[in-house]
Order: sequence, then structure tokens, then C-alpha cells
Amino acid sequence: MSQSYQGGNQNKLFKAVLIGGLAGALISLLDRGTRESIKTSSKRAGSVLRDVKNNPSYYTDKWKQTVDDTSVLMKEVQDDISTLSEKFNGLKESSVEAFNLVKETQHDLKEIGSKVVEAGDELSGKDEDTMTH
Repeated sequence: MSQSYQGGNQNKLFKAVLIGGLAGALISLLDRGTRESIKTSSKRAGSVLRDVKNNPSYYTDKWKQTVDDTSVLMKEVQDDISTLSEKFNGLKESSVEAFNLVKETQHDLKEIGSKVVEAGDELSGKDEDTMTH
């Protein structure tokens, strides 16, 4: 009994929704702009459907061409992304190399600086020794 009762409620709900939708559509048709818009859209859709019916091979070929063009475009995008990825990886490697070079240069500059200081100390010490003797 409960199964038929639920089915009856669902059936009533469907009918109510359908009637409400039809009533809303009819009320919206009272507006002149809505009627004109529907009339124009219907004529345009009918024209397109007739054209497709009369020239199916044209639309089939057009669709195939669109799919082919899209496939070519997607392949180009994929290639561009690959190229960009390779460039990014190269840049990343170059950045690491550049960083390492800067670190080596920094170390070399510190050594050079130390040697200059040491040479300056030696010169200072030699000058003092020379002056005292």
C-alpha cells in the first residue's frame, strides 16, 4: 500500500510541475517581446535545420575540418608546452650553475682578499724592518 501511495505522490508532483511549467510558459507569451523573440529564434532554427537537411555533406565536412583544426591546434599547444618546459628546465640548470659560479667566485675573491691583506701585512712588516735596520 505504501509503495502505490509514494508512486501516486510522485505522479501528482510530476503533473503539478508540468502544469506549472506550461502555465508559466503561457503567461510569458503574453509579453509581445517574448513572442517576437521566440518567433525569430524559431525561424532561424528552422532555416538552419533545412540547410543541414539539404547539405548534410557540407556540415559533415565542416565538422570534420573543425575537429582536425582543433587537433592540430592542441598538438601545437602541447609542443609549445614541451618547449617551454625544456626552456624552464634549462633555465633552472643555468641558474644552479650561475649560483655555483657565484659561490666559487665569492670563495676566490675571499682568497684574493686574504692574499692582498697578507701581502699588505708583509709590506708593512718589511717597511718596518727596513726602517729599523
